[in-house]
Amino acid sequence: MDVREGPSDAEVVARVLGGDREAFGLIVRRYESGLLRFATRVLGSRDAAADAVAESLVRAYRHLASCRDPTRLRTWLYRIVANRCKSHLARRATGDVSLDDVPPIADPADNEAALERVQQLAVVEQALATLSSEKREAFVLKHVEGMSYQEMAAVTGERIPTLKMRVHRAREALLKALEERS
Repeated sequence: MDVREGPSDAEVVARVLGGDREAFGLIVRRYESGLLRFATRVLGSRDAAADAVAESLVRAYRHLASCRDPTRLRTWLYRIVANRCKSHLARRATGDVSLDDVPPIADPADNEAALERVQQLAVVEQALATLSSEKREAFVLKHVEGMSYQEMAAVTGERIPTLKMRVHRAREALLKALEERS
């Protein structure tokens, strides 16, 4: 769900590596919202996610020359963010994952159906927070970011069968958690 207007990723990377520092802004505009959505769901905190994405984009800029295949820039960026998220999670206890930092989405003036959707989303977010970081990461990459298993393997460094099992187990755990809440 990235914005593909303008030059290709490979063209933008070539421009940045050629000295056009401003061109990196195209990469940021193209991918930042997806990276932030991914990191927020993995970390459970919008503030921690914003930190992880910001750190990742700085790291991506500094190490852009090491991106072997600029046509796969999206996957390379998600891998950097996934690694930053793992670092953030390693620095805190797993029980500290909280979605309390996420501001409420609902506007009190919204109609009843919209409010119900927001409440359902909050239940799903809370259920996601109960998963291990590995299962949560795999589930979000597959079902929120829409990545193929091949892309997920490139992002996480895990084998495809491992990722399939994590997604399957995450789905089962989420369904169980959601059944318990209803």
